[in-house]
Amino acid sequence: MGLVSVSDSDLWTTSEVAAYLGVTPGTVSAYRHRGQMPPPAQTLGQRTHLWRAKTIREWQAHRREGRHFRVGDEDGGLDSHEREHPHQWLTRGERDLYESEWVRLSLVDVETPDGNRFEHHVVTLRPAAMTAVVDDAGGRVALVWRHRFAADGWNWELPGGLVEADEEPIVTARRELVEELGITVGSLRHLITFEPMIGMVRSAHHVFATRGVLGIKERTEPNEGGDFEWVDLATVRERMEEGEIRNSGTAIALLHLLAFGVD
Repeated sequence: MGLVSVSDSDLWTTSEVAAYLGVTPGTVSAYRHRGQMPPPAQTLGQRTHLWRAKTIREWQAHRREGRHFRVGDEDGGLDSHEREHPHQWLTRGERDLYESEWVRLSLVDVETPDGNRFEHHVVTLRPAAMTAVVDDAGGRVALVWRHRFAADGWNWELPGGLVEADEEPIVTARRELVEELGITVGSLRHLITFEPMIGMVRSAHHVFATRGVLGIKERTEPNEGGDFEWVDLATVRERMEEGEIRNSGTAIALLHLLAFGVD
């Protein structure tokens, strides 16, 4: 149910925006992370974001018309900028086909460099964060042997998970270390943010690294694999060749460590 009897100048929290749109707070957070909605009018601390009611109402009206918001559009409307590079694809609009807490399927109105225009399917997923925890000596990394039902396969993975509503990726990374491994760590270093299937899928993956473990806690998530193991970094290439490391975030993090070092 949408919000009623409020002034256009009122400020809405993420939960109030979600209620107005009829989605979950996590979906609003995903929109914000990907720049698919107007930026907050105010941000209090790291986790409280506020939007003007008028801005959200106008943006939602454009969405219902199939018009896609892009950061930089003052009115949140149709992208009308000219092609900045001869091989650039232009986005002219977007309309949703399906949406849930986990995934959104949409048709994007695109214009190719040769002037052809058509609708292209795009899948939007919530952003994820993961961490490579290296031991004090710098030779081993904490990995979990996990089964993934979608691919029906086992592989070594870093601890990580989906970014929750109003949660910064670095906060997600720390939370997942406790939930999946039962450990706390010191400072986290951001290695890379990448898109695993950038052609048709929006799914920002934020990868962090740290060295050493500060404390041990009880794992709070029993369904995220078994206890972690310290895996020798020297065996990573062989494990990839044998198909034991198939997760994109894990592979990129480990290859980064091998190429550029732990620190």
